[in-house]
Amino acid sequence: MIGDFTCQLGTPQCRSTQHHRVDIFRDFEGREIRVVTGLMGVSAEQIALIYKARWQIEVFFRWIKQHLNIPTLFGTTKNAVYGQLFSALIVFVLLKWLFDGTRQGVPRHANLSFVRFARLLLLNDLSAEWLIRIHRLMSCFFSPS
Repeated sequence: MIGDFTCQLGTPQCRSTQHHRVDIFRDFEGREIRVVTGLMGVSAEQIALIYKARWQIEVFFRWIKQHLNIPTLFGTTKNAVYGQLFSALIVFVLLKWLFDGTRQGVPRHANLSFVRFARLLLLNDLSAEWLIRIHRLMSCFFSPS
């Protein structure tokens, strides 16, 4: 903890009447973080922990937007949101499993990133090297006994 004080926000001409609390601390990389809050009856350490937990939630939502490609939600109910998120997570995990299981031994000229692999698979435009490896992987799991 670097600092913990209260203040009023704004310019002398337009200042808030309410007092705000400012906590200053460092993140794990040594960067200074300033948090302004209205929580007065909580310790500075608790405020830092609350901020850290909230930031993890923000990071998780950013990951969802970047990796699951969910620009908008189809529904607004709890079940609709959960259904869309779980469906997208299942598809992501299956695609990642397929990618990781088939990329070993792919020649350097045919090497793909995960995003490119998923895009080409969706477009049915993967190279023969990838299709052969996918066929081998799938035959291991789905061959008749």
